[in-house]
Formats: sequence, C-alpha cells, structure tokens
Amino acid sequence: MISAIKQNPSILNALKQYEMLPARDRMALKALTFMLILLFLYFGVWQPAYQYKKDADTYLQQQKDLLALVVENKSALASLSKSSSSSEGLNSQQLVSSVTNLAKRAGIVLKRFEPSGEREIKVWVDDTSFDKMMTWLNTMKKALNVRVEQISIEKSELPGLVNSRLTLSS
Repeated sequence: MISAIKQNPSILNALKQYEMLPARDRMALKALTFMLILLFLYFGVWQPAYQYKKDADTYLQQQKDLLALVVENKSALASLSKSSSSSEGLNSQQLVSSVTNLAKRAGIVLKRFEPSGEREIKVWVDDTSFDKMMTWLNTMKKALNVRVEQISIEKSELPGLVNSRLTLSS
C-alpha cells in the first residue's frame, strides 16, 4: 500500500519539490508540519475528549446529589405515602426540614423561616445569587413538589445578589 502511494505521480512531484527546497526551508516545513499535527491532536482529539469527561463528571455529581437528596428525604416521603389519602403534601414540619436541607445543599443561607399554616412556610433569603435561588426553587419543585405561593425579590446592595421573601407550600 505504501509503495502504491509512493508511485502516485502527485506524491512523486511533491517529493521532488521538497528535495529541491533549501535545507533551511525543509527544516521550517518539517517544524510547521509537526506543529499542525500537534494542533490537530490537541483541538481535534484531546480538547473534545477532556470536555466530554468534564461534562460527564458534572452530570455524575448532579446525579449523586439527587440520589443523596432522595435518600435523605426517604423517611419524609415514606411517611407522606403512609399518611391518609386526604393529605397530599408535606406538613409544615416536613416542609421546613426539606427546604432547609435543600437550601444547605444549594449553598443558600436562609435568614429566617417560619411555618405559616399546615402546609406552608415563609422564608427570608438575603444576599443570594438570583441564578442559585432559581435553581434551588426548581430543585424543590422537582424533588418535593414544593410550590412558590408568593415571592418578593429585590436587588441587594451587593452586585449580582438579591434579597427575597417567599411563601412556599406543598
């Protein structure tokens, strides 16, 4: 196969032209070829593989966190399913426990929280990233079916952060 490639007239012509180049130009051409091969290996092979691994590690960590959350709240969910059919959500004590656990996992510090009725709590959050808070609320909705009944969001004095007052229910 290699001999067939060497017999190709285009290849033979390119080799003749290469041999006619001065030694310095041949060395520069070899260095340029070597650099192009390195660039191809980095941007075509290494970097996409590294990015894929990084994305996979992030996804794995998210799944582990979700599993830990489910295991952590297993007793609350089990007691919920054993309760009477008229009780569809978490009671305020279970809701406080679940909301504080999820807030801690999300890196959100609750300034204050208090039960408000049988299935509601009021929560005060200060100086928290808006994106982090929205992710936390979405996680509570998906994992525990916690709804936001009322929300008030104000910008904080610190850039990129917000202060919020929420009423959550299950």
